[in-house]
Amino acid sequence: MSDDRHQVLSNIRASLQRAHLPDARANVPARAIAGQGTPEEMIASFERELEPLGATSRRAHNDTEAIELVLKWLGESGGNEVLTWGDADLPVRGLGEALRAAGYTRLEVQVPPDDAGRKAKLAELERATAGITSAYGALADSGSLVLLAGPTRSRLASLLPPTHIALLPASRLYADMAALFAAHPDLTRDASNLVFVTGPSRTADIELTLTRGVHGPKYLHVLVLE
Repeated sequence: MSDDRHQVLSNIRASLQRAHLPDARANVPARAIAGQGTPEEMIASFERELEPLGATSRRAHNDTEAIELVLKWLGESGGNEVLTWGDADLPVRGLGEALRAAGYTRLEVQVPPDDAGRKAKLAELERATAGITSAYGALADSGSLVLLAGPTRSRLASLLPPTHIALLPASRLYADMAALFAAHPDLTRDASNLVFVTGPSRTADIELTLTRGVHGPKYLHVLVLE
């Protein structure tokens, strides 16, 4: 056994007897919190973190621009059946009417509790090629979306279809998770589920072969509403 290895193991044994591990050296630089500053800086930080994850981020200055981008992404998804949150939960006025006018069918997301009804309903929902949700917020330091589920905000809309389109008001950007919970300490009180989404679904096998879209959407588009 080398002298270095012997010394390391000796230090560990001695520390375990004192019920704590050896002290780490303070040579790690302090972590800078991204996104603190102006609204433009917050958006830029969010976009900078999101793009390398394989997601798409675009901005819209009004409802017309937002609807055009949503319809563009829906066209790329290749189908005409979608899952969406309720109109009151989507921060783009007129989006529901625009979907109907463009020939898209919004599938009813409620799943029956009985086994037979649940199986049949899930088979129907699997036809959806895209899901549209809002985002309660987002984290500028990681490019993560914050989704809150509820009676008209089904988790399936962001999990089941291969394409997820998230509508994010720019005013809902936070520097990091700490800033989010500092601003909203009771965030989960009225929600059935809180999820942080960081990019499209990714899965790797033992050989580190990365596959997208196995356990969630393969494509993630975020529309920042300025």
